[in-house]
Amino acid sequence: MKKNGGGIIPDLPEGLAMSHEIWQRIFDAVDDPIFLHDTEFRLLLANLAYFQAAGMAEAEAIGKLYWEVFPRDSGPLPGCQQALDERRAESVEEIMVGERIFISRGYAVRDEQGKVCYSLHILSDITEQRKAELHFIRLNRMYRTISRCNQVLVRTGDELELAHEMCRVLVEEGGFLAAWVGYAETSEAKRIRPMAAVGIDQGEIEGMNLTWEDNEVGHGPMGSAVRTGEIVVSRDILIDPHWAHWNEPARRLGFAAATALPLRVNGSALGGLEIFAAEADAFTPDMLELLAELAGDLAFGIGNLRSRAERMGILEKLELSLDHAVTAIAATVEMRDPYTAGHQRRVAKLAAAIATEMGLPDDQAQGLHMACVVHDIGKIHVPAEILSSPAKLSEAEFAIIKTHPLAGWEILKGIDFPWPVAEMVYQHHEKLDGSGYPRGLKGDEILLEARILTVADVVEAMTSHRPYRPGFGIFPALQEISRNKGKLYDATAVEACLRVFMEKDYEWEAKVPHAKNLGQ
Repeated sequence: MKKNGGGIIPDLPEGLAMSHEIWQRIFDAVDDPIFLHDTEFRLLLANLAYFQAAGMAEAEAIGKLYWEVFPRDSGPLPGCQQALDERRAESVEEIMVGERIFISRGYAVRDEQGKVCYSLHILSDITEQRKAELHFIRLNRMYRTISRCNQVLVRTGDELELAHEMCRVLVEEGGFLAAWVGYAETSEAKRIRPMAAVGIDQGEIEGMNLTWEDNEVGHGPMGSAVRTGEIVVSRDILIDPHWAHWNEPARRLGFAAATALPLRVNGSALGGLEIFAAEADAFTPDMLELLAELAGDLAFGIGNLRSRAERMGILEKLELSLDHAVTAIAATVEMRDPYTAGHQRRVAKLAAAIATEMGLPDDQAQGLHMACVVHDIGKIHVPAEILSSPAKLSEAEFAIIKTHPLAGWEILKGIDFPWPVAEMVYQHHEKLDGSGYPRGLKGDEILLEARILTVADVVEAMTSHRPYRPGFGIFPALQEISRNKGKLYDATAVEACLRVFMEKDYEWEAKVPHAKNLGQ
């Protein structure tokens, strides 16, 4: 060997030695480790980057088997051996050296006769590239996961189902080991009660006795997140002191990293979402940013479902109160006209059966029911002696009776019903051909609900007894609407009514009184 400046030049075969100095300078200018070995795998030349990666001085390394220097192994690289055996010009393979990833490119160096004399290797460190690729894959997966979670938010109508579905998506599509949602109890113990879990048994979480109280146990990731409203990250669970109480289950379940994200609704602590990963440092800042957005969406979704449930409860109470008020109004009319007692209620029941047979939407059917219950409210303006007269009404008296749809409309028009109840009441004596009253409306000028009400009203009225006549019975009533189907009465409503009686065995809620009971 001989000295050359600060370096040591090994004795090389003639020809190669002549160009060694310039090759050394060229190699040293390259950041990737480069080395040359002979057919016996002994190190002949290498650049500065190689010796730095090996952590060995040049004088100590030259002449050794290269796998005793770098990359350290028990033998040559598989591609290197194969290249020499098969006399290939090049080999490319990916290798792990500790925690670093390299691409090894080997090139066969031949003499003038084409015989392989040496092998040149260039090692490119692609660790950061692989990390970036993996990070990109993870982020892309997270974006898809958030998209799926947003779909869950839109279609789920129950908060516990929502929490479970969000956990499921995080595990099955987000690639995390486990996820669970806990609610913060406001009791003295301030327990965190698991509400949904995927990838971990809910009972196991309950056994951890988690709390968000300001004590040693409450300073765990989930407790801290709930109490402070801040994201808590355990980059390596097995060495994180905050996980000391739950180290054993974490090790058993394979959890390496975790993050706990607070769930807050209107500034108040609702609970938290905790997510577990299989590898340490899995929760990078940009991933945490996406997960924080997801946790915010989950909290918003839960709060929205609760508000909706509260509103629905209020609406149900209002509807019930409205129904009671309308029923009370109807009862007032019936007190003045005992002969038609129950008439409005029976009309409402029959109209509901017809509407169901016709497939009327529930909301529309509800409005129809309300109108039926009060359709004769205008009779409150008709003198009681006319309503209960046992004699045939005169034209003048009948003219007064015919004012009750208008009177009913006047009473009801000021009430803000969700449906056109007042208009249904106004139209319930109109006929398709325009022969009805009070406005002589025709065809589609009459609301569908009013046309159904008319059919139910005629059938009930003809079936029931009146002071001036006995009831005709159900079959004459059905004959009447059948005979005038499409002329006076809506054809679809008539056909539905006929099916209700003839095929569905419809019965009145109470028997119509016999003639001998009239006046009692």
